[in-house]
Formats: sequence, structure tokens, C-alpha cells
Amino acid sequence: MPDAPFHDTGYKALFSLPELVQQLIEGFVTPDIAQLLDFSTLELVAGSFVTPAMQSCEEDVVWRVKMADTTLYLYLLLEFQSTPDAAMPVRMVQYVAALYDSLIKEKRVDPRRLPPVLPVVLYNGERRWRVATDVGEVIECPPVLRPYQPRLRYYLLDEGAYSDRELAGVRNVVAGIFALENAEGKEEALAVVGRISEALKALPNRERIDRVLTQWVKRYLQRLHPGAMMAVEETLETGEGTMLATNVQKWAEELLREGRQQGMQQGIQEGMQQGLQQGIHRGQHEGKLWALQQLLRVRFPEADLTPYQSRLDAATDAELERLLTKAATAATPDAVFATE
Repeated sequence: MPDAPFHDTGYKALFSLPELVQQLIEGFVTPDIAQLLDFSTLELVAGSFVTPAMQSCEEDVVWRVKMADTTLYLYLLLEFQSTPDAAMPVRMVQYVAALYDSLIKEKRVDPRRLPPVLPVVLYNGERRWRVATDVGEVIECPPVLRPYQPRLRYYLLDEGAYSDRELAGVRNVVAGIFALENAEGKEEALAVVGRISEALKALPNRERIDRVLTQWVKRYLQRLHPGAMMAVEETLETGEGTMLATNVQKWAEELLREGRQQGMQQGIQEGMQQGLQQGIHRGQHEGKLWALQQLLRVRFPEADLTPYQSRLDAATDAELERLLTKAATAATPDAVFATE
């Protein structure tokens, strides 16, 4: 994960898409809540809300959705600070109160029968979240006063707290977004984008979602892994092809070039001792093999790759390039090495 997260309006745009909000709730919020929601009724509530301190919360996204015989307001707070905010329990009380105040003033609800609100804090900071999730937990008072203190619990989604294995087990776009933010290197980022591209194929309205996702991925990698963007800059700018899916192939090519460069340097050193041309050729081959092995380890960290080692040892240059391309998007190691 990066040293300090950044606030990107593109991230807010991601969760202004109903398909991704549904995946967020279904993949990361307790099933007791998710299974009661009619996601076909998701409706974005326009505008940010003014807190009692008269400060607009620009990092919020509010949705309403049918839940049994009532309407639930889903309040998503996108928390982009580098460290947890100890004042979050109080802040969330303010935000939910401001939401209710706005709904009452606009005569959307009856103040005598308020709808439920599910507050969700989506945090992507480096340090793990240790702040209380209920304002009642931070109020110190004698037991006799406890019934008169405010209570409000928010649902915490700490992206960095999920392991790679947990995120790989949730096969949807949102899990891929979380995994990309946790990615520590270019090879790992490439593999995660391949997973996002595969998950995207299962969604309706793919083209609209693809556009938003591609722009967010582009900005994210430009900031954190600029080298990974060199091969795809022109395609992203012109909007040609199928964007995210097409760019997975181009990132694989970029990784291959890196492997070739590493192999070339190794080959020149060896060539000084055993013949320059022979050494360079061997170095190029080793570079391709290195790139493929790196990608396989990142894409399939739990898999035993030993059964495929003899295939790798015997592979020609052309076959290594073909396997590298397949490894960027394949779902399993078997799919990478399947004969066509």
C-alpha cells in the first residue's frame, strides 16, 4: 500500500455507479444486511450535506435503496487521510444528523418516522484503523447517565486490513480496486488489473463502468507505478480499443520489455566470457522466463507451480511470450498452460 493515500474525485465517481455500490455491499458488508436490499431500486441522492459546523462533506456518497417495507439511506464516507481519525465517531454523528436535517427540510421524510441510515466508512490509509466505531464507546460517564448519551455505530471497511487471499476470493470489481490499492509493485498491479478486467465482463453496462474504471486506474498508476503506464498512455488518451481489457495486454508487453532489458544486461556480462552473441541471446531468453515467473507468482500466490516447471524449462522464446500474455488474464495456472 502507498505511504499516503490520496483523495481522487475519480474514486468518488466509482461509488457513484450503482453496480459498484452493489458489489461493495454484497462483497464486504454483512450478509444479514445485503440480502435484505433490493439493489434494483438503488438511487443516488444528489448533493453533499452540510454538517452542524457548516462544513460541507465532499467525500460522501449517499444512496437510498428499498429494504423490505422501508427505505434505507446508505451513507458512504470516503476517508482518504493517511492515518485514522480519532474524531470519526463524532464526525459520523454530525454527518448522519446533517442528512436527516436535509431530508426533513426538503420534506422528503416525516420527522416523526425517520428512515434508517447505514453509515459506512471506506478507509484506505497505511495504518490499520483502531478508532472506535460507535460514539457511545468514547463517552466516559457514570452508568446512571449512560441512557442519555448518543449512540451511533458506523460500518468500517478498512481496505488494507484485507489479505490478498481474502480479496482474491471475492471475485468482483470492488475487490480488485481494493487489491490494486494494496499492490506493492508493478507486476502485482498488472496482475490485479487483469482480475478487475475479468470481473468487469460479468457486469451490465460494461462500457460506462469501463470508462470510469480506466480513468481511475490510469490516475492511480501514474502516481504510484508510473513505469506501468508507459505502454498504455496513448491508448488511454485516445480511448481506442476496449480500454481496461486491452490495456492488460499492453501492460504484459511492458513487463516483457522489462524482462528483456534485464536479460540483455545479464547476457552482455555472460557474453564477455563465452561469446557476445551467444550470451546476449541467452540473456534475452532468461529475461522472458524471469518476467513470466514473476507474473505467475503474483497472479497465483497460493498455487503450486512445480508441475509446470518442466514446461517452462523447455519453452522457446515464442512460447514464453505467448504464456506471458495469457498469464495476465487467465483465471488459473492450468488455463495459462492449456494447449490450444
